Amino acid sequence: MKTLKVLKITSVLQIIFCLFCVASTVCFAISNYAMTHNSDWRTPFGVANILIYGWVANPVTPISFIICVIFFLIERKQPENKQLIGKKWIWIFIWPVIATFFYFAALMLTVAFTGGV
Repeated sequence: MKTLKVLKITSVLQIIFCLFCVASTVCFAISNYAMTHNSDWRTPFGVANILIYGWVANPVTPISFIICVIFFLIERKQPENKQLIGKKWIWIFIWPVIATFFYFAALMLTVAFTGGV
């Protein structure tokens, strides 16, 4: 049952991707708040710049989507595998939507907190 195994791996990778988006955005927000209140606290900005590499150029979403679809299309032809997969196959299509939302939200908030492109 490779589809379920690949789907679990995809879920873990997508959660890590979303956590990178949230963590870098939170660090940028803390840094922005500290700068507007005349504080010289630059550590969150440096951490956010490091965390941004976890989501800016991360191709995990399209690669995992393609791999999951390939395994799903191969294994869905067998009735016992189709029954084992059940409704879990919908996550193959939900994870890219969630990851895209987190990506664009982190992108827009990064631009907002850092003062533009």
